[in-house]
Amino acid sequence: METYEKVLTIIDVGRRLFLPDGCLPASPRSEECHGIELQVKDDGGNLWNFGCMRRSWDKRKLVIGSGWLQFVRSKELHSGDIVIFHREDDIFTGAHYKIEVKRSDNSSSVHKKEV
Repeated sequence: METYEKVLTIIDVGRRLFLPDGCLPASPRSEECHGIELQVKDDGGNLWNFGCMRRSWDKRKLVIGSGWLQFVRSKELHSGDIVIFHREDDIFTGAHYKIEVKRSDNSSSVHKKEV
């Protein structure tokens, strides 16, 4: 099930990823000021930890900060590339996300990672 798709901006690949409220059900809710950590495991078995939070002055946006830039650099993401988040439920491991990366140049290079 596709949860959310976003074309990455210069800020998304240079600083942090901004997502709208409610696009990822596991994210902190609007009324919460603190954040959570999303653990991301890629196809190679590498574990990524993304810090997710809401800013007190704009609770309509989810901010993925810590760990995001390392992921961007590792995957060589650029402005215009697309990330697609998919939520999957597994009876053994529970709910998790997969993130699919599509290159903006429409090349056949597509990378899938688990969130």
